[in-house]
Amino acid sequence: MQERPTHSRENPSALRKRRLPPGLLAAKWPPDDNDLPEEPPGPGGGGGANFGDEGNFKKGRFNPVTVFVGVLLVAGAAAAIWFGIRQESQKMTVEQIATEKKNIFVLPQKDQIPLWKKWATSPVEPKLQQEALIQLAWADDPEGPVIATKALEQKDHRIRGVASQVLAHYGSPRADGAKTMLLQVLKEADESDKPQIVWALAVLKEPAAFQDAMGEYRKGHLAKVERLGGGVAFDPEKLASMVSLDELAKLATDESASVRQLVATVVSRNPEPKWTDTLIKLVEDKDIEVAREAANGLGRIGDDKARKPLLDALKAADKDSRQRFLEALRDGIGGEGLVLALDSVKSDTPEQQWFQTKQIFEMLRQLADPRSADALVAWVEKTKPPLHWQGEAGTRLAEVGDVRAAKLLGERMLADPTKLYVQERFWEADEGGHLSRTDLPRVVASRMLADLAVIHGDKRDDLKKAAEDSVILWIKDRPQPHANGLRFLATVRSEKIKTQLREWAFPKDPLPKEGAQPPFPMAFETAQSALRYIGRARDEDSFPKLLEQFKRKPDKQMDITQEGLQGAGLAMMGMALRAVAYGAAQGLAEFGDAKAVKPLIEFIEDETWHEEARSEACLALGWSADEKTMLEVAKKAKDFAAKKELRKQWIGACYANALSVRPVPGAGSDLADLLTADVDLGVRMAISRAIGAGGVDEALAEKLMAKIKDEEVRNAAALALILGGSTDIAARTVAMFGDYDKSALDDLKDHYYRAFGYWSDEDFTRGTLFRYVSNAESVARIKVHEVPQDWTRQRLQSQFDNLQYDNGPHSETRVVLRYRLWQAAKGDDAARRKGAIMTLKFMKERGVLMALRQEAGEAGALAKQAFHELMNPKMLPAEDLSGLQPKKTDGDAVNVKMK
Repeated sequence: MQERPTHSRENPSALRKRRLPPGLLAAKWPPDDNDLPEEPPGPGGGGGANFGDEGNFKKGRFNPVTVFVGVLLVAGAAAAIWFGIRQESQKMTVEQIATEKKNIFVLPQKDQIPLWKKWATSPVEPKLQQEALIQLAWADDPEGPVIATKALEQKDHRIRGVASQVLAHYGSPRADGAKTMLLQVLKEADESDKPQIVWALAVLKEPAAFQDAMGEYRKGHLAKVERLGGGVAFDPEKLASMVSLDELAKLATDESASVRQLVATVVSRNPEPKWTDTLIKLVEDKDIEVAREAANGLGRIGDDKARKPLLDALKAADKDSRQRFLEALRDGIGGEGLVLALDSVKSDTPEQQWFQTKQIFEMLRQLADPRSADALVAWVEKTKPPLHWQGEAGTRLAEVGDVRAAKLLGERMLADPTKLYVQERFWEADEGGHLSRTDLPRVVASRMLADLAVIHGDKRDDLKKAAEDSVILWIKDRPQPHANGLRFLATVRSEKIKTQLREWAFPKDPLPKEGAQPPFPMAFETAQSALRYIGRARDEDSFPKLLEQFKRKPDKQMDITQEGLQGAGLAMMGMALRAVAYGAAQGLAEFGDAKAVKPLIEFIEDETWHEEARSEACLALGWSADEKTMLEVAKKAKDFAAKKELRKQWIGACYANALSVRPVPGAGSDLADLLTADVDLGVRMAISRAIGAGGVDEALAEKLMAKIKDEEVRNAAALALILGGSTDIAARTVAMFGDYDKSALDDLKDHYYRAFGYWSDEDFTRGTLFRYVSNAESVARIKVHEVPQDWTRQRLQSQFDNLQYDNGPHSETRVVLRYRLWQAAKGDDAARRKGAIMTLKFMKERGVLMALRQEAGEAGALAKQAFHELMNPKMLPAEDLSGLQPKKTDGDAVNVKMK
């Protein structure tokens, strides 16, 4: 590129640049219109008078009027320049703008709105005006569309672009009044705002802008338009809605591959036999992107005429193209399309058949689309696949909560891996190694059966008939019974395993003696897990024996705390006692019987027992006590936490954990008083989580916000507000950190991540889970030091990824939670429906959202929007969670936590 001259009188732009205030000299070149003084610059020749022929000195003439006018022009130009510089000098600095935003963000939303409206209608500070327009849209302010339409009148292309984004966010019919103004400014648009304007018109279904929209689409500009909050806004259905489908289909032979792809995409979403020929032509398109979109439509039409070219295209595709075809079927049709693709698997060699089948089943696992269930059952019945693939089909069915999985999984549980797989067939392997040497498929199958038993409590008899005997044979055939098998049998209340379960839970083996050396006795490893499932099985005869485990120390004064086990040769005995007390506490939590309350409290306050066992007892207390008793627990939490001794404070934190399980209305204010510098940090954070679990009203929020000023307790107070407050309170809390050092916010991020140990069924029932998600989304919409606070969203999403396995009594696995959210999204409760769909998007559950898109009414509309946002996420740098995430496994025989 040729360098621009900077001093030539023949370059008026250079002179115009030199008139700018010093703060703007480093701006990009050429500067945006809004970076220039609002008053017009002086004449390009340096501001001198303009002498024409009539006033030419060469003619020896002197014209006083001309000179006077020239002087006025010089003076006027100087005044204009001075005024422009003065106006620029009065503009806010970057720091001042950030401070103004922070000062607004910390206010209650009702107080924010008038201030955002002031800035949204003021062209003086473009950056603040843009932020204000966006925040009004996030607040769903009814005046937002009117204000955004008015902002379009400004000449600033950046303001017009943001205003168009806002109008697209409001959509039809709320923003329909902006169509005329959008069409008007479209005539003046340039590349910086035209895509946003066109997209707003597309969302508002304005047919007059269709040609402009297609022009921007051909150039690839629409794909770059972002929605509020980030992520691609473009949705082909919205573009197509500007004209009739018949009109759009005429573009199937357009020379632009992107246009043909659009036609293939939209027609595929509206499958009718009349489009079969069009789709067949498109599936044979030389552009693979066009072909794979057309494959969706052929799969949906489903008759033989449409199906054959689809399967032919899949069979003929090379490895990379096949993957892209399968992804298109997954994203376009969903699970049904992937099951259909099983008929395209090549059987030229056993190895190829295995890998292609495995590829599809893995995609089905990742998608978890409930609509795939019927197709999978039909495929199994039609093809009679080998037992391995029958088991995989059963697992895929269980992952979407389909009870028909039990029969397939029950049969799979009988298969010995050493007989089912042949080591010479090297391809018969998974992440655990060669399948002849691992039992992982049966471990997973038993976990799926346990999840089905939780989901379908009303179908225990059917589940027992399908899988009870085979699971019993499996766990008895192992050196130790696997926890997944015990969980299934206990949940279906198996009578056949009861006697054996009692023997495992209450072994006759003596406790290890003082000074005993490793290995740790296997009987006590097994007992810990079996004690829990005795409780889940509701074995009333075993209830007294569960309580007896808290009294098994041969010497009541023996110290088997973590510290006490460090010496004196008590390690083996102490850990055996810890195991049985830990398991008993979990068993009592599963029981949830008030008769356990007094023994649990006595055990919790016995400072000689191991802390992990007493922590489980506190959780069991939360599951066993009624609300009246929990008021006493809240008082105990306050009393113990206020003591000076660390062991007493630990008990206070333990009771606070009980309050996290069973929140007590009204206890938050008393607990907030305990957030002081002289209380141990770990205790403060436990109290903070308890406050957050119970919810934070305006009065409590005011008390907690006052504590944020204290550096020692700042993050404990903030965590309680983010977890328990409204979306408004949560966002304001994080905004307050704009006044503090970055390290304070980094510390809060880690405490926030650790606050979510696991989610229980009560978190779902009470809607606490929905509050956590909505608050995380709300915080992500604000900025601190001009940086969006997306960490809440990323860190909470990461915790959802830890739900694959059971995490303790009443915990939700991902399979169970996914199913319950799916049912809630289809229910009649509007608030729960909205919360469920929001949470499904947060969990990145594509399959369920795809299924919900077919629902009528609000559920379908919400699911469509959620699915689009999920598939077009905002690109963000990943949060660093190294060192924070616990390692989980599904391969342990029992859930023993040894230290």
